[in-house]
Amino acid sequence: MKLSEILQDVRVKSVVGPVDRLIHALGYDSRRVEPNDVFFAWKGAKTDGHQYIAEVCDKGVAAVVLENPNFAIGRGSTFIEVESARRTMATMSAAFFGRPDRALKMVGVTGTNGKTTTSFILKHLLTEPKVPVGLIGTVRYEIGERILPAARTTPESLDLHSLLSQMKTSGCRAAVMEVSSHALEQGRVEPIEFQVGVFTNLTQDHLDYHVSMENYFAAKALLFTNLDRVENPGVAVINADDAHGARLIKLLANSQVRMIAYTVEGATGAEIEARDFVSTASGTEGTLRIGTETYAFTLPLIGSYNVANALAAVGGALALGIAPHVIVERLRDTPQVPGRLEKFVSADGVTVVVDYAHTDDAVRKALIVLRGITKGRLITVLGCGGNRDAMKRPLMARAAAECADYSIFTADNPRNENLELILNHMEAGVSDARFQGRYERLADRRQAIAHALALAQPGDVVCVAGKGHETTQEIAGQFHPFDDRLVAQEFLQRRAA
Repeated sequence: MKLSEILQDVRVKSVVGPVDRLIHALGYDSRRVEPNDVFFAWKGAKTDGHQYIAEVCDKGVAAVVLENPNFAIGRGSTFIEVESARRTMATMSAAFFGRPDRALKMVGVTGTNGKTTTSFILKHLLTEPKVPVGLIGTVRYEIGERILPAARTTPESLDLHSLLSQMKTSGCRAAVMEVSSHALEQGRVEPIEFQVGVFTNLTQDHLDYHVSMENYFAAKALLFTNLDRVENPGVAVINADDAHGARLIKLLANSQVRMIAYTVEGATGAEIEARDFVSTASGTEGTLRIGTETYAFTLPLIGSYNVANALAAVGGALALGIAPHVIVERLRDTPQVPGRLEKFVSADGVTVVVDYAHTDDAVRKALIVLRGITKGRLITVLGCGGNRDAMKRPLMARAAAECADYSIFTADNPRNENLELILNHMEAGVSDARFQGRYERLADRRQAIAHALALAQPGDVVCVAGKGHETTQEIAGQFHPFDDRLVAQEFLQRRAA
């Protein structure tokens, strides 16, 4: 493909050099580009890509897309100056791969909590025999029968359009993807026109990046303004029980977007509602209303928030034309979502539940659900990530201490931050006298899980929260093998020895 072809939809400030060049590939990692590639340079939070321009020019790249023209050195490459190289990469990537998003029904799921579970359920509801559905999210990427580890919730645009191209080639008819607020604000999902956008909820998170909840909401809302098109407008599936969901409904009231609201709390005007549902250790049963019709439903997941996640998925399936009775049938066979209230039980009756909860709202909701199935004590193992929103740490610790009988505060992914400082932040949330004797801090996560299981008696439930499906622990820039699920199973098995 010629450079001129993939530049057609790009707003350029200036071009120095020929555009009648054949392009081999696109790249944003200087270590991986090759001759005849296009290299994209922008100033990131940690590294300025402009400093690698001389290096990639020596490798023989065909073109460099950059923001700072002072780095446009004459070494045979074409230099394309743009306002945002990152957003430009999204536009050029889509063109380079032949707009695979236009061959797929694109569904974007956003919100603070519930994105992964909602996406897994929705993929399950949409999948037909011999017609696979692609999945992009926090846990993994699924391309037909292939499963790839996820590097990030929403990939960089170049990687995203490559994945979508592979899905198209694999015969997928739709792609369900988690869309993070970072990705929306940075333009990683441009120029995709989503057919469906799903909003789960909004609670405090990522304020280290967004600074305020208002900015955080504005970033999430970008997915839904994307749906507001004169031709082929999209469908917004929105949680009417969430205050920000209600705000989003008002924001879209005069748009072209069709809205499907869902509720587990009886919000008025909702098209989808779950009623009279009851959770046990094995799952949830209740009544599902879709419009004016009602259906008995069974969901092999527990808790009201998982019912809400299921309703979000139901809305997405309805928006793409799946019949209500088919949806209800498929809900019964919903698969377990890795690291989301994932259960393991010892021979003597101690249960460990591993969950990804990493906000105070998610911790509180998970523990409230587990309280309902706990016969003995509810014990929590909880950590908070380093180099992330520090303001939520005391809130998470307080949620654990208020909802569990005993809590152990430990490491999550400390990254490059001092672990003792993180634990101090957590402990600040439980300084009240009423929490004395109800928690301890144990820095080593493996030891913390082992200690929790040593304390547990038959009938107790131990919730290991924060990392969920993750298989590594990041400490001081190094990734060490660590999987809460494997560690929990190891110590559960030792109980029977």
